[in-house]
Amino acid sequence: MTKINIDLTSTITQEKDSETFHKNMDGEIKKDDKTIRVSYLEDGTIPVKMLLKDNELILRRGVDHQSYSLMRFVPGEKQACRYVVSDRQMDLTSVTNLLEYEPQNDGSEKLHIEYDLFSGLYLIGNYTVTLIFT
Repeated sequence: MTKINIDLTSTITQEKDSETFHKNMDGEIKKDDKTIRVSYLEDGTIPVKMLLKDNELILRRGVDHQSYSLMRFVPGEKQACRYVVSDRQMDLTSVTNLLEYEPQNDGSEKLHIEYDLFSGLYLIGNYTVTLIFT
């Protein structure tokens, strides 16, 4: 694993309200021919692991089997997602509108995801997440 700095920007839109979060953290990245793995601690305490392969991103965020989220993103497809908080499970569906991973001119790399999150037929919100790895 190679040490990296991660610059994360996340925008959440729910109905007419929108909020943007910006965070910087240290992490690690490992690349091989077919996959990219990224791990970091969000807010210094919450482990996040990402696996990017082909045109799919799997993201696991959480500290143990009682409190975590598992998200899957495949452009143009509905994917089952799960949030577990204190052993209570909520099954959700993501619809990925955009998933891009590309090198930047300054030597960094950028992962950009745009998705909608549903609980049944109910739209929870629209999400845009950009991670820049340096």
